[in-house]
Amino acid sequence: MPTFKSKFEAIVWKELRKHYKSCKYEPDKHEYIQPVIHRKYIPDFKMANNVYIEAKGKLDLATRQKMVWFKQSNPHITIIFLFMNASNRITKRSKTTYAEWAEKNGFLWLDFKGDWINDYKKLKKE
Repeated sequence: MPTFKSKFEAIVWKELRKHYKSCKYEPDKHEYIQPVIHRKYIPDFKMANNVYIEAKGKLDLATRQKMVWFKQSNPHITIIFLFMNASNRITKRSKTTYAEWAEKNGFLWLDFKGDWINDYKKLKKE
């Protein structure tokens, strides 16, 4: 007997097998494409034309994905992360810090624990 994901599937299986001996449980795997989902994102602070500061205390997986997708969809817009603590790790088990994640994904970043206003001024000059 197959391993079912729910009790309901097991009940359905038993009933189907009474009537259709050739019935099989999950014999095939099929690929599909998830439809495009259009979303909106509102950056925290507009600093200049197409330049924003995004203040982040926590950088969870959903936010990391969203920001990468946003950057891919809007390459002309610059997002600068202002991390409450840039040395925080993206997960408890990860060695990757918020700052390292930002750099790896092509984002500029500032650390709130540092002299972030002057660091921003330096970024503007670059």
